[in-house]
Amino acid sequence: KEIGYPVTFLIMLVVALTTSALTVRIKAQVNQAIEREQRTTKLYEINQKLLAAGSLQEIVQLASESIAGIYERSTIFYLAGTDRLEEKGFYYTVNGEDTAVFKAAAEKEVADWVFRNQKEAGCGTDTFHGAHGFYLPVGSAQGIGAVIGLSCAKGKLSHENRLFLRLVSSQVALALERQRLWEDQQRILVESEKEITRSNLLRAISHDLRTPLTGILGASSVMTENDSQIEPATRKKLIENIRDDAQWLLRMVENLLSVTRINQGTANVTKTPEIVEEIIGVALSRIRKHFPERKILVNVTPDLLTVPMDGTLISQVLINLLENAIKHSSGDSEIKLTAVQEREWAVFEVADQGSGIPEDDLPYLFTSQLPDIPKRSDSNRGMGIGLSICMTIVKAHQGKMEAYNTETGGATFRFLLPMNNPKGEQS
Repeated sequence: KEIGYPVTFLIMLVVALTTSALTVRIKAQVNQAIEREQRTTKLYEINQKLLAAGSLQEIVQLASESIAGIYERSTIFYLAGTDRLEEKGFYYTVNGEDTAVFKAAAEKEVADWVFRNQKEAGCGTDTFHGAHGFYLPVGSAQGIGAVIGLSCAKGKLSHENRLFLRLVSSQVALALERQRLWEDQQRILVESEKEITRSNLLRAISHDLRTPLTGILGASSVMTENDSQIEPATRKKLIENIRDDAQWLLRMVENLLSVTRINQGTANVTKTPEIVEEIIGVALSRIRKHFPERKILVNVTPDLLTVPMDGTLISQVLINLLENAIKHSSGDSEIKLTAVQEREWAVFEVADQGSGIPEDDLPYLFTSQLPDIPKRSDSNRGMGIGLSICMTIVKAHQGKMEAYNTETGGATFRFLLPMNNPKGEQS
């Protein structure tokens, strides 16, 4: 009996210690599971935000903000250039922590080393362990896309924190690669469209110039070879034909010059505030000079309407549309030109009372991509490639353009210009 009590006590003590150890272990495992769940949730949230990002700047901002929030440390984010990191990093500060540490030349050297060697470095590693920040490469199948740096002013990152940071960086790498692939695709599409437009433009010009040049050559040849035999009325008619063809060629050249004024690199134009009535007046004076007998009704909003635009280009659009309406309607019919304001847009309309637009031509009105060029809606003499040029000019103003047949007969061409300059545009 004397021996039994100590044994019982020891057994109870062992059981208690074992239970306590198991409890501690279970609590630790529960805490680890909760931490893993929280990190998985954070990783999912970061991934969702990155999927919604629409630019490199947004990706960098979201990544820096998320990482700084998770670790409560200031961050720096370097994007990769062609063969080196960009000179300027993107900072994100938390709790007023000083980011001057990242601005030291020695810290930038660490980031450059990480980029070149595709390895971690800095505080807490064997490489540049004296640095004040920890730097991690953000890599993908295409190579290193960025380098992320975290301040170590609060101490080194734990092994678990570095593991989770690698998971976050892999999501950032996918977002960067996805964005760059999208930008490359857009660049290829733009170049492809430019090439198509260039070839279509040359194709259209070659067709549209052939007819008037042939007419001028034929009329001048007749007058040169048979001048003594030509009656005065016939001579006058031939001279008028030469004049009309020459005027048509002049308007074609003006259209082409209008297009060359547009900056091909950015598809923007330099805008200044212009009074709509004055722009319409310029267009009407040109039209009435060539078509004095046509009746054009003008309806402009009574309020002074001022719109940011390139006045010369927009007046050329109105001239093209008015000429198109004149060529596709009878001489005694009216043409209506309207300019009003609808919310944030200035709306211009040119309506005629002609036969309207063939349904088959509607999808191709503003292009020169029809297989059979002579059937193009804007290929009649007096219009040339005018409609496609109109669309080019309106798009360069960040505007919209459309055409439709009216119920009462005829066609209406409508284009809209923004009342305010889009952000970042020249003015």
